Amino acid sequence: MEFTRARALGTLFTLLDRAVVNIVGHNAQYPDFPLSDETVTALVGRRLALALVWSLAGDAGQAGRRLMSEFVGGAAAGAIELPPMGSDETIMDYDVAVRGGAAEWQAWTSRVPRVDVESHRVVEAGLVVPTTDTLRHEEVLYAWLAGHKPLVLCGPPGSGKTMTLLAALRKLPDLEVAGLNFSSATTPELVLKTVEQHCEYRRTPNGLVLAPTAIGRWLVVFCDEINLPAEDRYGTQRVISFLRGLVERGGFWRSGGSSQQHQWVKLERIQFVGACNPPTDPGRVALSQRFLRHAPVVLVDYPGEQSLVQIYSVLARAALRVQPHLAGYAESVAQAMVDVYVASQRRFTADQQAHYVYSPRELTRWVRGIYEAARPLETLSGTGLVRL
Repeated sequence: MEFTRARALGTLFTLLDRAVVNIVGHNAQYPDFPLSDETVTALVGRRLALALVWSLAGDAGQAGRRLMSEFVGGAAAGAIELPPMGSDETIMDYDVAVRGGAAEWQAWTSRVPRVDVESHRVVEAGLVVPTTDTLRHEEVLYAWLAGHKPLVLCGPPGSGKTMTLLAALRKLPDLEVAGLNFSSATTPELVLKTVEQHCEYRRTPNGLVLAPTAIGRWLVVFCDEINLPAEDRYGTQRVISFLRGLVERGGFWRSGGSSQQHQWVKLERIQFVGACNPPTDPGRVALSQRFLRHAPVVLVDYPGEQSLVQIYSVLARAALRVQPHLAGYAESVAQAMVDVYVASQRRFTADQQAHYVYSPRELTRWVRGIYEAARPLETLSGTGLVRL
């Protein structure tokens, strides 16, 4: 996505608003032990450093974020206390928490829980294994969702952007999610029909309002593959322009029929989020900057090698649980799978052949294949596992 100052500033202010709301909420929850001015200053300063990285490089890859983290960390070295970083760590590898009334840096690796899943869940499509990457992304998503801002997750196929977003939405109890898969022929009428299925029109003293049927709950319309709609002859994606109008104006004009005047309908408690592949992929259309100035963009790239080992160690333990005597090989199997995947990815690139595209989906299919092959067997030897 093309970088714009307007989107970067909007992202920065949203993240800072979230930090201020958390401070106010903490003081309201513990009125007898409010945060001191010194703690608030330290907390806001560290949050500002992290917000600068996400606002300036949130739509960049891991390498770009790391460079921006190093730059921000170096610029802020004299103003805030930096975390005790290792040689290959940046401030992006840490979060800020309040402990004992003081602001402290907390490594994301210390917050990753150890997860064990049942064997039958290996074949589930929506299974998300927490890693440092998913926790970081969820923390940023919560800030935008709490501010009820539209947002877009962008990433290559199989990077887990849709699962990450849906997992974050499911953890928020006051939200209702309505999914809509975009295509090249998606129209504004389809978006409006989806919204109307979960909302109702109400006449109020201030006019006609379209709001969710559940009192006090927000409707989040998840627009998957949001950059697939084709442009018309004027170079406009009509459905994206419609979404921009809904976000920018907070409503739309409803047709009153041939004999009636159009009515202005105001939206209440309705939020739009999207996910898409990079606009450079075949069949994709670059989203209008007039829409993106309202929507922060986060790039969800493929997990790193460490995260892959973490994810597929969990899945390998679950898959080999059907053969208990092989359970001890789970970590070794996961490491070997990731080694083969990384070596193949480096050896066969898209520059050689266009179809040489690798994603973690290959590893997921591999684990599922081991599970499906081992499940019906009475016993499976170590040699048989290697053959699988």
